[in-house]
Amino acid sequence: MITIGLTGGIASGKSTVSAELRRLGLPIFDADAEAKLAVAKGSEGLAQVIDALGSEYLTDEGELNRAKVAERVFHDKEALKTIEAIIHKIVWARAEQFMQENRSAEKRLAVLDVPLLIECGWHKLVDSVWLVAVSRKQQIERAMLRSGMTADEVEARIAAQMSLAEKKKYADIVLDNSGTLEETLAAVHKELAQLAGDGCGEKA
Repeated sequence: MITIGLTGGIASGKSTVSAELRRLGLPIFDADAEAKLAVAKGSEGLAQVIDALGSEYLTDEGELNRAKVAERVFHDKEALKTIEAIIHKIVWARAEQFMQENRSAEKRLAVLDVPLLIECGWHKLVDSVWLVAVSRKQQIERAMLRSGMTADEVEARIAAQMSLAEKKKYADIVLDNSGTLEETLAAVHKELAQLAGDGCGEKA
């Protein structure tokens, strides 16, 4: 089985590419969704995070107070590292299970959709790293339109991430998403065909 590691910065269009791969029948592991489940109400992951931060980071409903945690880790990098270590360990265990299940099902291709694929070092554990990229100007415009953040807020978010130039050093495939949707999807189909041969849709 060939494992694709799909990544990209904020508002790069990674979700668009992931959705197309899913539509074509490829199994997709959504790391963002799994990260939320990792600290869901009543989970072991949540218990570990609260043990590290304190019970004041729980809501009255017993869920993680994400706004309060975000405020804490913005000023406390050690707390951020602790929380990331807890969540990444759980998410990677689920990613390994996902890959094993798809190998057992004799899938030819599977996708790990991971925003921090390279930062976490997980790019070393996949067969092909696909990076979705747009210009910085487009990234800022799209993020503002999508989230309602100001340009300065988006700039700060981008600055906190690994630069696109640095990410490109680790990418096997760079998907340019600065053009039309049709152009991006055509590029996805082309790269899939080259990676696994034609007809890699529903039988992937």
